[in-house]
Amino acid sequence: MFKGLALAYFLTFSLAFSAQQKKDSAVVIKKSKNDSIPKKKYKKGDSEFDLKNYKLDPNDRLIIEINHTGWLGLPPNITQNNLASIGVNVAIFFDRPIGNSPFTFAYGIGFFSHNFHSNTDFIYNKDSVGNGFTTSMEPLKHPYSLNRYAQKILEIPIELRIRTKTDKQFKIHFGGKIGYVVSDFRSMKDSDGKIRVYNIKNIEHLRYGVNFRIGFEQFAFTATYYLSEIFQKDKGVSGITPYAFGIAIIPY
Repeated sequence: MFKGLALAYFLTFSLAFSAQQKKDSAVVIKKSKNDSIPKKKYKKGDSEFDLKNYKLDPNDRLIIEINHTGWLGLPPNITQNNLASIGVNVAIFFDRPIGNSPFTFAYGIGFFSHNFHSNTDFIYNKDSVGNGFTTSMEPLKHPYSLNRYAQKILEIPIELRIRTKTDKQFKIHFGGKIGYVVSDFRSMKDSDGKIRVYNIKNIEHLRYGVNFRIGFEQFAFTATYYLSEIFQKDKGVSGITPYAFGIAIIPY
């Protein structure tokens, strides 16, 4: 008897619950015109298309420069061969975006091959106190087909950069560099053959200067001016400083 009552109660409860579910599903909720769905409030910078708050990705980490290289402040009787004076600079950078701004800070290491073709002959002269030699520059007095002075410079560049927040980036880099002349030599070729002489006396091995680039995407115009002189103070021709300008290729 107890089982029969329990079964009757269960069937009655099931039918009542089913009827209520059908009634609830048939009810249509009407909203007044004043009722509105609350809109989500976006904070500034939430949108992936908010360019002002987009953080730049690291870029311009490998830079290869093909430059015209030369010296400023040469003596009047020294002539530079501008077409032949070509140098190459390769630098690897760590590029650090600064917040959500268009600025980045970059530092790295580079190797610069700086070449100077001219009619220069380096002459060593005994100094006035007899303790050493000074170096002067005089024109070569015999025919030649090659007369090049080359410096290989290991450098540490530091730059502040600006890049536009667009698919195709316009960019400006400016900064400074400090380096050391790890190797220098003079190559000369004439009717007697070709010779190479290393370690010209009284060269200033410390190099420091400023550099600048402006460009679009993977190409830029580049320029470097060194504040340090070619020769050590009071040991060579004063006032001669190296420079370079050319095209920079920026693979990534």
